[in-house]
Amino acid sequence: MWIRKGLFFILCFWAAAVMRTWAAAPEIPLFEDGDTVGFIGDSVTHVTYSSLSYVEMLDQYYQSAFPERSVEFRNLGTDGFKAGDVVNIYDQDFAFQGINKAVIMLGTNEAILGISTEEYISNMEELVRRLKESGLGGTDILILTPPLCDQDRAGNYDKNGNRRWHFEDRVLTYIEALESAAEGWGVCYLDIHTPMAELTGKLQQEDAGNSLTRDSIHPNAAGQRFLAYSILQAQGADSGPLSAILLPEDGEAQALRGEVDGFYRGTKGMRWNWKPETLPLAVTEDMTEFRNFFDGRSMLYGSVLQVGGLSEEVSYTVRMAEQELGSFTGKELADGIDLNMLAGHPQRTLAEQAAALNRKRHQEAAAYRKMWIEVMMQRASYTREQAQAAYDEWRAADGQLRGEIRTLAEEMSGAAYPMYVLQEGYTAEELEQEAVEAEEARKAAEEQARLEAEEAAQKAAAEQARIEAEQARLRAEEQARTEAEEREALELARLEEEKAQKVGLMRKRLLVSGACLGSALAVMIVIRKQKGRKG
Repeated sequence: MWIRKGLFFILCFWAAAVMRTWAAAPEIPLFEDGDTVGFIGDSVTHVTYSSLSYVEMLDQYYQSAFPERSVEFRNLGTDGFKAGDVVNIYDQDFAFQGINKAVIMLGTNEAILGISTEEYISNMEELVRRLKESGLGGTDILILTPPLCDQDRAGNYDKNGNRRWHFEDRVLTYIEALESAAEGWGVCYLDIHTPMAELTGKLQQEDAGNSLTRDSIHPNAAGQRFLAYSILQAQGADSGPLSAILLPEDGEAQALRGEVDGFYRGTKGMRWNWKPETLPLAVTEDMTEFRNFFDGRSMLYGSVLQVGGLSEEVSYTVRMAEQELGSFTGKELADGIDLNMLAGHPQRTLAEQAAALNRKRHQEAAAYRKMWIEVMMQRASYTREQAQAAYDEWRAADGQLRGEIRTLAEEMSGAAYPMYVLQEGYTAEELEQEAVEAEEARKAAEEQARLEAEEAAQKAAAEQARIEAEQARLRAEEQARTEAEEREALELARLEEEKAQKVGLMRKRLLVSGACLGSALAVMIVIRKQKGRKG
């Protein structure tokens, strides 16, 4: 069913799928850039009986998921070893020096030999103590439970119905003590035994011969991938595939851990440019078997393309750069396809070269570990100088191989690819031409819109200028009227002042004249009075 609401729902769906049968795993830190991780174990880790080991698979996953990180996965597993044997050679084997993370899986040989739980736990505690003395912290150490002894598989019974291997009960006793001990030691702990047993039980309900082991003891290729998957799950690496491209029916293309640009959807299909941040994993037979066994739980190894809005029954061709990856129905594309599993993937050749170099790395490590089997079996002894020389020779070869892998990773990680989903009957060239024409039409429409916007802007500017000019004219007229009124008022005030001055002057004159006349009359009166007296 097509999910319309975005990449978040895809991640939730996948996360739910991989978690559905097991209890939530503890949180184990992811390995970081610069880490040197030592995997300490027995033949299940050493792995000389199979072409692939869980250590190698983890290495490949980290190279693909985190190509920018430089993480060294150092295989310190040794056939036949018990925890006590590791403690005995710890100071002699220079390979233990320089690790800053450790993954420990021991206990199978102890269970086969009937060693007591107390002795097993005591030796494990001593190993943890030695690692801590070497500078590792509690969270730098991950203890795995011993794997399943598949004593119920059909191939473990002889013709008389007797089990050849039957030490599962002792392993369970170890695990019960190991869990509480690990908590007391303050280290990380991961139960890989319980889910391995549960899945084995489900497989054997269908066929009693099904097993994740080759001989009830040693995990086969699918079992080794299960161990790698369990660690990655505990580290939180299973929240989705390595990368994903979501092309919804409506809206823009979305990417998980990568960049998508130049997306175009037309009548003949769709195209985009993709720069993945992850690298493809080399496809091996065990990966296909793992997917068949575990119903898609290995989706974390994939690079998923999911496309919506296509006709379910119509076939579409998927291309990456110049390579045709295959034809798929609209329904298959809506459900999602894994690009990494397709033979035409242009990076597959480089990925296979990197995987071959990686396999050689682990084979070289396995060959170096054999000298310590001789020491444990007391068939040989080595001086410190001889051990140093053997170690130096292995490290030189390993460093060269790691350098070659890094070169391939850098070549793959810097690439970007044009990708296509083509409707039946159309070619990438035709879709590209359609995209060009659509882009030209888009640009023409944008140009027309720009011109219309400019014309509208010019008209608006002219209208605004006319309005501003009219407003300026009105303001000027108002200013002139105001100034005229002010001048008229000033003139009236001046005239009034002049009139007032004249009236005042006339009054002064009248007063003076009156005063003079009064004085004259007074004089005349006085003169008359004087004349009257004389007469």
